[in-house]
Amino acid sequence: MTERLYRADPYLLAFEARVLARREHEGRPAVVLDRTAFYAESGGQPWDTGTLGDVPVVAVIESSDGILHVLERPLEAERVSGRVDAARRRDHREQHHGQHLLSRAFVETAGARTVSFHLGAEASSVDLDCDLTDAKVEAAERRTNEVVWSGTPVRVVEASAAECRARGIEPPPEAGDRVRLVEAEGFDVQPCGGTHPRSTAEVGAVFVVGRERYKGALRVRFVCGHRALSAFRERQALVDRMGALFSAPLGGVAAAAERTLADLATAQKALRDLRRASLGSEAERLLAATPEEPALVVAVYDDWPADDLRALAVGLVAKRPCIALLGSRTERAQLVFAQSEGLPNDIPALLREAVDSLGGKGGGKGNLAQGSGDRKDQLEAALARAAATVRRR
Repeated sequence: MTERLYRADPYLLAFEARVLARREHEGRPAVVLDRTAFYAESGGQPWDTGTLGDVPVVAVIESSDGILHVLERPLEAERVSGRVDAARRRDHREQHHGQHLLSRAFVETAGARTVSFHLGAEASSVDLDCDLTDAKVEAAERRTNEVVWSGTPVRVVEASAAECRARGIEPPPEAGDRVRLVEAEGFDVQPCGGTHPRSTAEVGAVFVVGRERYKGALRVRFVCGHRALSAFRERQALVDRMGALFSAPLGGVAAAAERTLADLATAQKALRDLRRASLGSEAERLLAATPEEPALVVAVYDDWPADDLRALAVGLVAKRPCIALLGSRTERAQLVFAQSEGLPNDIPALLREAVDSLGGKGGGKGNLAQGSGDRKDQLEAALARAAATVRRR
């Protein structure tokens, strides 16, 4: 029902149209027009946005009776002037045609075919039918940019399904017998209903920004045109910042970062050694102050992480027969309970009863359990009740 003006002219941004029908889509008003320059989302390319009259168009969707223009608010007019957001249209032309060229380059340089395409808000991606080395991905990126910078003409033609197959192109089932082909002269031809430039030069540049294995093959993320420039600037700003932090020139940033990481690893090892020594001394102090056998050690600390409490408890019960009931106030109340092998207390049950009173949860098995709760003001009382339970036994 709707004449798609963007197919004949992907640069068309302003048009006049008549409202054919009024609909609703997910609670928003929508209209069907007799003609439109708005691209409706399909083939991995998102919809255009813009205005009909003074009403913002928030989505454009294919439907069974035409193209739905989903609106921010109701549109009363029967005839409207439409305007497509120029920056978004240009961005989608750059990204979509860049994908065509990159996909063809993967076929040419590595024999890898694209099985799906997604044009995202920040980056686009293609899923390939096989895994590739970094070198092969870089070769495809390089070949793509050679074609971009060559300024190869791009044209759109129609062909029958039979003509497509004769050229080795499998037409999509939804195209019927008239297939729209987008061709970068002498390099690539693909069936496509999207918006494309007049020349590959308008893609600007294609920059691969990431790759990861996906479903046993490869997903390649990339940006084109103005997005590629923005991505370069973002990375350059990051490198400049790292250079300033490390007081290193561009070529020395990586080496400076590696030295810093090595120094950090050395410092962390030294800190772990000091912590172990400190925890050992603390265990000796607590046991010296608790002469009974088995020792019942109850202690509360400020800002001790649960890992340190746990290490102290394990150290205590290893030195001599002992029950350790330890707590710490961090952003929450932390508890770690432990006992030496052969002692009769049900440590997990004792811990659960204590953390219940703190409004929290925890658990464990055998002779070690830990947990936490929000009621830090009840920490001492919870430990005192646990200690009383142990003494009764």
